[in-house]
Amino acid sequence: MRHLSFFCAAPLAAVLAFSTAVAAPAHRRVVSPQIETAPPAAAAPQHSTQGVYDLSPLPVFTGKIEQFLPSSHGGIIGFILTDGTQVFVSVAEGHSFAGLIKPGDTVQISGLKGVGLPIIRAFEVTSPRGRSVQDNFISMPLHSTEMISGPDLVQHGEVWMPLYSVGGKLTGAVLKDHSVIYLSTAEAARVANLLQPGQMLYAVGTGSSGELGTAIDAREIGPSADKLVSVTVGEAPPPGPPAGSAGYDVIPGAGDH
Repeated sequence: MRHLSFFCAAPLAAVLAFSTAVAAPAHRRVVSPQIETAPPAAAAPQHSTQGVYDLSPLPVFTGKIEQFLPSSHGGIIGFILTDGTQVFVSVAEGHSFAGLIKPGDTVQISGLKGVGLPIIRAFEVTSPRGRSVQDNFISMPLHSTEMISGPDLVQHGEVWMPLYSVGGKLTGAVLKDHSVIYLSTAEAARVANLLQPGQMLYAVGTGSSGELGTAIDAREIGPSADKLVSVTVGEAPPPGPPAGSAGYDVIPGAGDH
């Protein structure tokens, strides 16, 4: 039995020694690699616009939108505040502004106010939700034969206010039912007495009617349906030789050099 114990103890000691040798590396300190993490991204700005120009020097006006100013060919050219101020944007950006704001919203407007007239040329409009759109400063003519299509629309009712252009010229009227009657500046001056607040107005012309509002380029206008006068649609062409004439392609002063 002594010989058996001797042989059993020897292998046991060898196993213990081998286990200690194998387990020894576990006591070595393992250094984990350092992983660099990027700093947290900066919070996104509240305004959704990135314009080309710094508009911070412009005065800022605040007002509540009463209605859009629809154009006669669809879209909008601006909006009217509850105090009667007419706010203009470029036609090219009309749909962008219509998607940003709506009647009833109180908005901030960066722009220039008219001298002696209730008009503002807006260059940036900020909605109550903190989003804003900056105008791209592109303008299009409001009266163009290419834009006039569709059946005649008849608008009639009491005038709420005279309508001005972005240049401050009388160019039509806004009725109390929020429809808009457009005239050329020359024709608006001729029938200016019909465009004053409280006057009854009846107008016929082509235009557009939709969720943004109703507007027409008047071809006939008067205080009632039986007292209409014809008016010319669109602005008069600039002075100079007519297109196709001999002098049309002549540049004044070009032959002096």
